[in-house]
Amino acid sequence: MPFLPAYFHRHRRKLATAIGVAAVTYYIYRRVKLKFVELGSQYSTNLTNRENLRRRFEQNQQDAAFTVAALLSSMTDPIFNELPVEEVTDELQAKRGPLAQPSHSFTQSGDTANIASIASSSSLTTVDGAELQQPKRTKKKLWNELKIMAITRAIALIYAIALLIFFTRVQLNMLGRQNYVKSVEAMTEGEDVAPELDDGPSEDQVIQNEVNRRFLTFSWWLLTRGWMKIVSNVREATETVFESVTPRTELGFGDIETLLMRVRELADAKNENYLEILLPTSKEGEEFVISNNLGPSHEFHSTPVREEVMAPLLQALLEESKDLIESPNAKRVISCLVTEGFHFLLNSLQMKYFAIPYEGRQDEHDSQQNNIQFDEEKKVRLANILAGIIQQSQEMVVVSQMGNPYLSAMTCLSELRNFSAIVYSNIQVHWRSVTE
Repeated sequence: MPFLPAYFHRHRRKLATAIGVAAVTYYIYRRVKLKFVELGSQYSTNLTNRENLRRRFEQNQQDAAFTVAALLSSMTDPIFNELPVEEVTDELQAKRGPLAQPSHSFTQSGDTANIASIASSSSLTTVDGAELQQPKRTKKKLWNELKIMAITRAIALIYAIALLIFFTRVQLNMLGRQNYVKSVEAMTEGEDVAPELDDGPSEDQVIQNEVNRRFLTFSWWLLTRGWMKIVSNVREATETVFESVTPRTELGFGDIETLLMRVRELADAKNENYLEILLPTSKEGEEFVISNNLGPSHEFHSTPVREEVMAPLLQALLEESKDLIESPNAKRVISCLVTEGFHFLLNSLQMKYFAIPYEGRQDEHDSQQNNIQFDEEKKVRLANILAGIIQQSQEMVVVSQMGNPYLSAMTCLSELRNFSAIVYSNIQVHWRSVTE
């Protein structure tokens, strides 16, 4: 076939061009294909990372909710002891005569029912001649103490619970972010971290775990010191607002709402610096918290070298916490939490005392709220309303989150969740190795 060499010779340029175009096309195809594979892999990795971040964040919020429920009684028990409403109730019951049945239980069938019973009597301000010898206080004085204590306790609990929820979210989201960053670093290191698994935790991990533990113990300040300032501020505000309001005063729902919101306004002015309530503001205070919360000696062996390494790490966590607490976003979140608590309290009082009973048969598909009407003209004596306020303060201290309507309402706020997401996603904070 002698014509083939001649054919290729005559068309050599066209053939060379065609081969070149084919080679370039194949090269481009391969590059584009590899790029798409790379982009697909990167997209898949990003999706996995985002899902991992979302899952860890959700778990962190659940851990925070359980932690609040676990710490709740540690904070609310001292407030109940500081404001012993039930003791005053028992004393008032005792002054009524032998039919009184004092009760120290935190149930509606106990003290709150007793208060309602006492309030229905006509002797709110009279002095019984057969007073008990101990203590010798008139009914008028006891009712005044009951009024101030009951209102102070309910409002102080709202503030205390709001701050406990907020600070717990700050702490756990900061540490959760740190753990997430470390997990990402561990995945990128791959085989480098595998040998450490057999040798137990590294020195870095041991020290960081102790730093985290000490950081978490700073909630001790709110549980043992901060609540005192809350109670003091709220009590002063309550005494100012309710000084001239006697237990016999008849109030509409608008009146009680105005009075309670006035207490909040004065308490907010006094509680403006939440940092003093949540954390010690001096170096001596920080050392005091740490010294009162040292872990068992067998869990962590402290040495001067370790203490020197831990000091700046713990201080960095505390400084970031203080910056977050003093930020405008934090103040808005705390305000929303307190607002939700007041909203729930007022709604409960309105339902209990001012709702008009619905006598018609309600369809199961209708919302119950749509069938509720309120008597705007109705007046109720403050003495009766105190029973509802005491009942609500007892519901605030239920340990289980599912059984505590105040915890459930506050922890579901979108403002709290958004703030938690901001804290958790602040990856700009770099966690260096503690042994560097």
